[in-house]
Amino acid sequence: MKKTRNINKILFYIFVCVSCAPLLLLVVLSIGVSWPYPLLLPGVSSLRFLFSVIYDIQSLMAIATTVILGFIVTIITLVIAVPAAKSLALYNFRGKGFVKVLVLLPLVVPAISVTMGIHISMIWLGLTGTFVGVAIIHSVFTLPYAIRIMVNVFDIVGNKYEQQATVLGANAWFTFFRVTLPVIMPGILSAAAISFTVSISQYITTFLIGGGRIITMTMLLVPFIRSVEVQVASVYSLILVGAALLSLFFIERAVRWFYNLESIVFV
Repeated sequence: MKKTRNINKILFYIFVCVSCAPLLLLVVLSIGVSWPYPLLLPGVSSLRFLFSVIYDIQSLMAIATTVILGFIVTIITLVIAVPAAKSLALYNFRGKGFVKVLVLLPLVVPAISVTMGIHISMIWLGLTGTFVGVAIIHSVFTLPYAIRIMVNVFDIVGNKYEQQATVLGANAWFTFFRVTLPVIMPGILSAAAISFTVSISQYITTFLIGGGRIITMTMLLVPFIRSVEVQVASVYSLILVGAALLSLFFIERAVRWFYNLESIVFV
């Protein structure tokens, strides 16, 4: 038994090291000015690439736009995903299986195909090159993840708590905010984390629908990769990773907080 635990620990640390290796490489690339072969580490290092991003107005605006856009997309996604997932999980209706497959189509069909199809409708509606248009197209690709997560949550939770609250005389609003919401909150927070991460990583959808007017971090990152300026590209990549990890940190804290309050809510 002890030997098995030691093997599991060794495997765990190996997987952690392998997972962190690309991040460590990004850190080295972001500060490496000169890295001639066959040196293991850069011969000349500098923080000027980091400062060039931090003190650049366009970069700061792109970071702000990315975070705000990710937050708005997350809200839109949750507002649609929660009731949709509840219907798919708890109610039976004609064509339910087809709808479940239809929800996942944006993940199955190539993103460029989905975006080009929606682009025509965006032109007719005058949403191309607008913040609203980019938020909508991002939501198209975040909804499948969020709905899938929430469907699993509702499958596990069911509607027994809601039925008990209704029998005891609670109205619909009280039942949702005091019974349903605390129970499904961990799932909502997980869906929010995935939605935010998917949104901030979108490039081709932002480029096509935004038309170069909505500048996010990925819009600045890709040109630097193409121009072989890997130092600046690495800095933007680290910022994206940091934003994703920060969102996951807050999600974990929020989940623990709600689990601690769960016993108080139902007393």
